[in-house]
Amino acid sequence: MGTNIIIANKKARWGLNRSRVRRAETFLHEHKFAFSSFTTDYPGHAREIAAQAAIQKVDTIVVLGGDGTLNEVINGVLATGCSQIPRIGIIPSGSSNDFSKSLGLPQQLHKACRTIINGKTRYVDIGQAGGHYFCMASSVGLFAAVCAESYRMKGLNGSLRYIAAALCVIRKMNSGWEMNIKADERIFHGTYGVLLVSNTPRYGGLFFTPQARPDDGLFDCLLIEMPKKLEALSLIPVTLRKTLTSHKKVTMFRTKSLSLALTPSAPLSNDGEVYPDLFNSVDYKILPQKLQIIC
Repeated sequence: MGTNIIIANKKARWGLNRSRVRRAETFLHEHKFAFSSFTTDYPGHAREIAAQAAIQKVDTIVVLGGDGTLNEVINGVLATGCSQIPRIGIIPSGSSNDFSKSLGLPQQLHKACRTIINGKTRYVDIGQAGGHYFCMASSVGLFAAVCAESYRMKGLNGSLRYIAAALCVIRKMNSGWEMNIKADERIFHGTYGVLLVSNTPRYGGLFFTPQARPDDGLFDCLLIEMPKKLEALSLIPVTLRKTLTSHKKVTMFRTKSLSLALTPSAPLSNDGEVYPDLFNSVDYKILPQKLQIIC
């Protein structure tokens, strides 16, 4: 592997990413940015490539894909336990690109490439949920179910994709989850529909935790008491207005760590990626200033 590598997901945005990958690689070549290029062929492949890159002490990994590809890369490099972690560059090419937007990175192809070439970096926090890592947010309950449903929403991007998925989940939802949560010095117990543990303001194309910052050493957490269906529908326009945090069903708090136990078991999603197993407990901690992002 070279000093710099690109991990490109040509299947991002339902296969529309192929031409974007070609144009980005051409631009970087023309501007003398040396790199080796790798294309992902199956789920989990970006994680494997990134892990090998970290072991071989690659300086820079450029992610040419969406938030899901970025999540795989971060899990790949951190799972190795290597003391030297490659810095991460992002050429946003997914359906939402929430992490890059939260950092204020350019979304236009050539501007994103120029940012990579300039090479200025910023340290950001990373979240850990059990043995898994995330850069944006981890969700348990209905939000995780919405992420799973969103995979079926072909051709929709950004918040529209997740709103359509939310409508499907609300139509089918029943009871919530009995949750016991210990967050630093605070304890929460009740029947909830959502726990969202955020590192950034954006998630699913929406601003669920507008005050969250990716470098303050704290999670911004959102708890939603299990709503009735009409109440759940009313939360969508509230979220669009960025006023969800003031809703009577919503509790907000900040913490460095969090332990969750719940019944029944629930789906878990990190950065929009849903795990196949159900969880009845999750331990969270924040890893301050863990990753260098090219900004």
